[in-house]
Amino acid sequence: MRSPFHSEAEAFRFVLLLIVAMVPIALAAALGPAWLVVAVVLVVVGALAIHLSQLRMRRLRGEEIQLKMAPPHVGPASERRVLVVANETLAEDSLVGEVRRLASAPGTRVLLLAPALISASARLTGAVDEPVSQARARLSQALERVANERVVAGKVTDTEPLAAVEDAFATFTPDEIVVATRWERGAGGLEPELAGQVRERFAVPVRHLVLDPGSAAQEPGADTEARYRNESGSAAANRFGLKALATAAILAAVLMSAIAVVKSSEKTEARVASQAAAELIAGLPPVAPAVNLSVYAEYKKGPEGEKHDAFTVTEFAVRAGQTQQLTIDNTDTVPHSITSPEAGVNIIVMPGTHTYQLLVKKAGRYLWFCTFVCDEWAMEHPGYMSGYINAS
Repeated sequence: MRSPFHSEAEAFRFVLLLIVAMVPIALAAALGPAWLVVAVVLVVVGALAIHLSQLRMRRLRGEEIQLKMAPPHVGPASERRVLVVANETLAEDSLVGEVRRLASAPGTRVLLLAPALISASARLTGAVDEPVSQARARLSQALERVANERVVAGKVTDTEPLAAVEDAFATFTPDEIVVATRWERGAGGLEPELAGQVRERFAVPVRHLVLDPGSAAQEPGADTEARYRNESGSAAANRFGLKALATAAILAAVLMSAIAVVKSSEKTEARVASQAAAELIAGLPPVAPAVNLSVYAEYKKGPEGEKHDAFTVTEFAVRAGQTQQLTIDNTDTVPHSITSPEAGVNIIVMPGTHTYQLLVKKAGRYLWFCTFVCDEWAMEHPGYMSGYINAS
């Protein structure tokens, strides 16, 4: 099967382009904001569209093949070879009749060439079996109706029609070419402008037969052939280029609009989040940047009436991630502590008056207690040698 690309280098460039196109998209998705991802995707898609448009324009203009000289005659001097290029028109009575007429001439050999019309997507995916089978079935039926296998041969090809004609010069070497199409291209049909393209590239007589279902074969007039030429070649490529430019302008406008919408959305979300945070903070209880407290032995009565060791402040209100200054006067002769493993706090309170830093990184309500053995009952009861840290 012939590749949809013109060369291995072109196929390699296309694959490399796809790989390179994924790199900025991945980087933008990993590192950039949402609007940058949208911008990069649209730019990459636009670049691929431009590349495909260039391929399409080259196809419309046609490959720059130098006009071939008439090939040397093959076989006896009296032998004449005719190449008939057809596909869906192989079922028409008028074409079968024309092939019979050509084959009836003394010393004439005819080759029916049936290019299987395969779309670019089918070539890329390898789904070529069905169109090839359809072309083979049409050709087989046409050869049975002509019923002259000694003179008329057939060939199915999956190459592009113009390239298939070129290949035929290397094997069959025709003295004349007949291109059979519809007036307008239909689904799975040869392009009417194929005859003009063949005529421009090969220095042998070329006839264009146009066949509608159930009607006689006709040769299009000069005006119709001019219209066919206008639908391909430089004129068609220029029109396609103008459409591509207009499409690019529309895509650019869409790109700018999309970026603006995404940026606006991000600003709105940031503003809403900021407002929500401000409202949340406004609704939280006040937090003192510094707290003064003391530790006394046998300071506070318990439910049984006995006095227990205690901190004068056992509830601390802090902001998560912000440091609160604690000035503690430990009147006892031994150290105590404010310890909360869940909050990541462990302040050793030495005898005397000292300043300590209380820092909790995550919001929550955390139990703290003294880890130095002093008053065991007080160490287990909040409000004495234990309490809570409320981080908001």
